[in-house]
Amino acid sequence: MISEQGIVKRTIGTKAWVVTTRSEMCEACASQGACKVLGGGKQMEVEAINAAQAKPGDQVLLTLENQSLMKLSFLVYMFPILALIAGAALGQKVGSYFSINRELASFGVGAIAFGLAFLIVRKKDKKLEQTGAIIPRVARIIKGE
Repeated sequence: MISEQGIVKRTIGTKAWVVTTRSEMCEACASQGACKVLGGGKQMEVEAINAAQAKPGDQVLLTLENQSLMKLSFLVYMFPILALIAGAALGQKVGSYFSINRELASFGVGAIAFGLAFLIVRKKDKKLEQTGAIIPRVARIIKGE
């Protein structure tokens, strides 16, 4: 489980916006879309599910499940590459079957597969975002205001 500390800036319903310091783990995080860098520096604002019912000014602990992070990493990084490779291999077969330049067919089918993979990733990302699977949670209040 990945965890970070931060201070709640504001809350609306079941969501909390937490100001935290950008760490090295942020670079590898697949849910960077839920965060907003403030002023181009190390501080960032993270949208989180307010499970601890924190209030503005509270110092809190944010968590993100490793399993969610691993699934997202595979989806974002590996799936498009595997689609590209499979598309290129299919293009080689299609090229020789239809008497088309095999390299050109490999490039074309690989590019199409790569593009389709990104469309699938985008659709899946929106679905995961709606379910809250990739959004950090306010696990507990460390220090109340």
